[in-house]
Amino acid sequence: MGPARIGALLVTFLALPHVGRAQGPSTCRPQLDSARIGRHVEIAPGQFHQFGGGGVFARCLDQPTTMQADSVAWFSEQDLMEFIGSVRFQDSTVFLDADRARYHPTAERLEAYGSVRLENQSTGAVLEGPNLLYLRAVTGLRDTSELYAVDRPLVEYRPTRDPSAVPYVIRGDHVRLQGDSDAWAGGDVTIDREDFAAVGDSATLEMNLGRGVLIGHAQVAGTDSGGYTISGDRVAFRLTDDELSWVQAQRNARARSAEWRVAGDTIEFNVAEDMVQGGSVWGDSTRSWARSAQYAIEADSLAIDSPDQLLTEVRSFGIAKATSMLDTLSVEPDWMAGDTLVARFDDAPSGRRIIVLLEARGSAQAFYNIYESPLRIGPPSINYSRGKRITAHFREDMLERVDVLEAADGVYLEPAGRRRP
Repeated sequence: MGPARIGALLVTFLALPHVGRAQGPSTCRPQLDSARIGRHVEIAPGQFHQFGGGGVFARCLDQPTTMQADSVAWFSEQDLMEFIGSVRFQDSTVFLDADRARYHPTAERLEAYGSVRLENQSTGAVLEGPNLLYLRAVTGLRDTSELYAVDRPLVEYRPTRDPSAVPYVIRGDHVRLQGDSDAWAGGDVTIDREDFAAVGDSATLEMNLGRGVLIGHAQVAGTDSGGYTISGDRVAFRLTDDELSWVQAQRNARARSAEWRVAGDTIEFNVAEDMVQGGSVWGDSTRSWARSAQYAIEADSLAIDSPDQLLTEVRSFGIAKATSMLDTLSVEPDWMAGDTLVARFDDAPSGRRIIVLLEARGSAQAFYNIYESPLRIGPPSINYSRGKRITAHFREDMLERVDVLEAADGVYLEPAGRRRP
């Protein structure tokens, strides 16, 4: 075939009108603008197959949408364009690169495969993975664009293109993104930011509202060196000014930091500057508890003050009881109970946080062992007290004084055989 014949065939191929399907007001009307090698086959009136190779360029008429690839096959009766090799798709919303792609113009459905990378032009969010389904936003078809990816894609999700905005790095067995603000992920989900790391069986993120929820084996952990972890069957979080400010765990809730551990049906923390500032623990199906190196506190509900993640005070409500963790050699450890209980903590010269005051109010009771030697050698005396309010004062991990107020009574027992001077 001579050069003139090849040129005539290529002109015919590129100039074919868009035929064979009804158009909505905003769907793509493809036009193949260039190809080094081309072929056209009319299979029925108004239906055709077109093939191009050697580097192809196509666009949507009346849209800022372009498609590039090594080769293309266009099947009009199927509303299908197949792009092979070094695929590049660009519209007003995204840039997309892939090894292969299948595009349905009427449905505005793009399927991409192999080394897929999509970037949101307005936010800078990026999705990378082995495959992607992109459903374009089209008037009369769908109001918001949607992305679906499986086989553990990596998403660097940003609410805005502002370089100072903290991105979410999301992984999951499958991920769905809607518009510029909403994301869903399922299957061994991980979410990482510079201020926290989260895991769960599934997750929902609403970027424009600054909030998210993780379901199933869920956990959020602070990334500060002193860190904290909060976990449960469901964990929700909120951001304020793009920083984590609130976390709540529900059902089988657990939390810990360097100084304490807590558990209950529900745990709620307020967070600032990557540190827990305080929180609450409550529930109906199980008793709430908090534990430090010194005491275990149990009640129906707890309120915890921990500015900059330093345990300062624990308030316990509803049949509250505090038990010493230091009396491991005693038959019965020291304890205090009441309708409400307040424990206060402060710094020790050693740098540890230690209890300095423990107060029970309402039907207050206290049981404690009294040793003659600071080394706790020999059997202790035992004191049991009751009153409307009991306050225990401590110094350097040692009980210093106990005050029993209003309706006070009790017993004091010494070990048998102890001699008095």
